[in-house]
Amino acid sequence: MVNLHGSGPWAATGSLDEKLIIWDLHHSVPRFSCDHEDGVTCLSWLGTSRYVATGCADGKVRVWDSLSGICVKTFSGHTGIIQSLAVSANGDFLVSVAFDGIGRVFRISEFK
Repeated sequence: MVNLHGSGPWAATGSLDEKLIIWDLHHSVPRFSCDHEDGVTCLSWLGTSRYVATGCADGKVRVWDSLSGICVKTFSGHTGIIQSLAVSANGDFLVSVAFDGIGRVFRISEFK
């Protein structure tokens, strides 16, 4: 999957190869490759911030700093593969749904 940043020259790609790659679109090169413990199944930029969230096959949601490539937060609570992520209009919440049939809401206002 791929997701373009809303206001910056960046893209994020993820796949079942257990990697999130942050791309610099000006130079067409990867900035960072961020390793996961399991496959990346979905991703979303957190509004126009520098952070990107990944949903994974291990049931975890991770928040990454696109300027450093570091995982700054891991959210747990699912027992199934994460299917989808969405950010609230005000940027305060990240919602995840998984194959366990559960939706979770995580507060992300610290990442604006």
